[in-house]
Formats: sequence, C-alpha cells, structure tokens
Amino acid sequence: MPKANSLRVFEYESIVWKEGRRYHREGFKKDHYEAFESYFLAHEKTPFFELIPHGVRFKSYVGAIHIGKLTIEVLPKVDRNAESENDATQMQRVLLDMLKECTLLTAKETGHAPLKLRANSILHLYFELFLTEVEHLQRRGFFKQYRSREGQQKSLKGALFFSKHLSVNLVHKERFYTRHATYDHNHLVLQILHEALCLIDQIADSALLGDAIGRLKLNFPEVDRLRVNAAHFVRIPTSRKTEPYRKAIEIAKLLLLNFRPDISAGHNDMLALMFDMNVLWEEFILRKLQRAASTEFQVLGQRSKPFWETKTIRPDIVLISRKEPSTTWVIDTKWKVINSHQPADDDLKQMYVYNHHWEAQRSMLLYPRSGDQEDVRGKFRLALNGGEHECVLGFIDLVREGKLNRKMGEEIIEKLGTEPFRRAHEHR
Repeated sequence: MPKANSLRVFEYESIVWKEGRRYHREGFKKDHYEAFESYFLAHEKTPFFELIPHGVRFKSYVGAIHIGKLTIEVLPKVDRNAESENDATQMQRVLLDMLKECTLLTAKETGHAPLKLRANSILHLYFELFLTEVEHLQRRGFFKQYRSREGQQKSLKGALFFSKHLSVNLVHKERFYTRHATYDHNHLVLQILHEALCLIDQIADSALLGDAIGRLKLNFPEVDRLRVNAAHFVRIPTSRKTEPYRKAIEIAKLLLLNFRPDISAGHNDMLALMFDMNVLWEEFILRKLQRAASTEFQVLGQRSKPFWETKTIRPDIVLISRKEPSTTWVIDTKWKVINSHQPADDDLKQMYVYNHHWEAQRSMLLYPRSGDQEDVRGKFRLALNGGEHECVLGFIDLVREGKLNRKMGEEIIEKLGTEPFRRAHEHR
C-alpha cells in the first residue's frame, strides 16, 4: 500500500483538489495545483500534464512527480478498466521492470550497500540507486583533479599575477597575488554529485534515506556549491577517471534538471521524473527482439533512409535475416489502444511506404493488447515489385499472470511468420 502522502494515477487520468467535483482525490490540495500551474507556465506547456479547472490531467508520460510532501506516481495503462489499488501495484512493478530492461534503472552490486531497493515509489527508488552509486564511489575513493586558482598567498607559489599583485598589495608587501594549480576534490563531477545529494536530503522523507544521506555527507569532501544547469553536464569530460561516475551522473542529471524550487514559499518544491511511454515502449520492444533474435536476425532501431530532398524516413525497428537471400521486416510500435482493429489511416500509409523503401513484403503495427484482441493481417492493394505485401496489426500481452511478459521478443517474431515469409521470398 502506498503511504498517505502519495497518490497513484494512470496515464490520461485527472485529479482535482476541490471536494464534490469529479476526479477529486484525497491528499491533492489547492497548493499542489498551484505548484503544477507554476511548473506548467515555467516550462512552456510541459508535455507531462495539462491543466484543467481545479486540477491536472496527465498525458502519456509515466514516472513520479514530487510536490512538497506529496508524491504522485503516474503509471502505464493498457486495460481501460484498470483503476484498483491492485492494478496500480501491478503496473508499478511492470514499469520498474521496463525501466530496468531499458537500463534506466541500474545499480552497482557492492556487497556492502545498506539500501536494498525496497522503496515504495519510483522516485524514492531513484534516490536509493543514486545513494548506492555514491556510496560505492566513496568506498573506492573520490578522484582528485588539477584546477587553476588565483588569489592572495603568504608565500610565492605558482606564477605571480604581476599587474594584480601591484594593485592589491601596495600596502601588504608580505603577500603575493598568484595564479597556480591545485590538486584536490573540488571539481565539477563531485560538485554535481554533492548538489544531487543535497536535493535528495531536501526532498526525501524516509528515515532510511535520511541515515544514508547523513553518512555520505559526513564523509563527502568539501566542494563549492553549484547552481547546476544542462551546460555543466556537457562540460564533463569522458575519461578513465569519470567512467565509474557515469551512472551516478546520469541520475543526478535526471534529478537536478527536472527540479523546480518554490522560490516564493519554499514549501512546494517540485521534482518531475517522467518518461515518455511511447519511447519507453519502443525501446523495450527493441531490446526484447534483440535478445530473442539470436543469430538468425539482425535487429536495428531507428535506421533512416532518404525520402524526399533532405527529408528522411525512419521506422522504429527493422529486422533483417542473416541467411541468403536476405529478407526484411519492418515494425512500428504504437503505445495506444485501438478499437475494432482499425488502425489510423496515417499509420497504414506510413507502413505502406516503409514496405516500399525497405523492400519488405510484411510489416507490423505493434500495440499492447487490451482485452481479447487478436492479430489482423491485411494486404495492400497496390503491389510491391509485382507481388503482394501486407501489414499485420499485432497485439502483444504486456502483462501475463500478473507480471511483465518476458517472452515478447519470441512471440513478436512468431507473429511476423518469418518461415512462411522466407519461403515466399525464395519462391519470388
């Protein structure tokens, strides 16, 4: 069960703070709505949600939003009737598994970490992962780096900055204004990690996290405070020294760049850690296919071909058989539920073009299954190289027996009907 200061909602669900109104949810208050409103205006109409009277309506982004003391988890929704707490708990597990599969949730196994990834929200799980990473790095010993310093010294060290020395030391002739190199921990990487540590300390309300943060901060080197922005992450060099810090920096980037402090009051700081479900679904299917393909197929993601002038065309996934003669299949993933097995006209036209550009006799629009939907095979009327070609409307179970379906890759390849397709290709 989630804590009293947390809410779970599904994609495209609405919540309002005003009692007696539809979509009213206990725990969501007027000041939370005002924080959403402030975030919405500051981020030029964020794609995470839209404002409605007295509340918000979430979109196709999933993850967690933290406001003040309230955490709102937004979960994927395939079943239109899903609304119970059991449904929410199941979909939270499914979302976490998808994030892990797409390497958006990983942590080092140190053997000494006090955190066991038992958080009750996605946001707190990211907090724990970050703390586990930093603890691992701290045990190894943080690396030092040379940096240039300029200032007053009581002894001559480095190069004398002569013009500045004359202007500030006319009276204090025992001092030297120098420019010199210092080898210490006060560098950009540790400054960013320290800022993320302070952010978690500010937001987290867990005693377990509080103890871990306290230990880490106690042994953290003294570094300058930094107002982090996106440009700082671009400046981090890729080197042997920084490679072990990559995962901690990635999580710090997620947290720091998606945090909006409540400057006026300081009580409703907002942190939005959200993922586009369309992109997550595509990446997840790609990885499942790559695992299932073994040596039979080459599985490529987001490969472009010239289309018109400088424009290109790019399907989500392309499968190419490794046996001669080579055969190609095209898949476009769609994170949505369709009615009566009727895809959008634009989607079908897109698949028709994919078939021609990749010389594929068969393509697939792949949807998460809702209810008892069955696959549909439909032929395009205009021939491809004098022969028939088709598009399959494929439906795959996201959840099976209460857990994430681990056999998706094999099932998708089976849906494509690769053996009959190969024989047809050879006959042609």
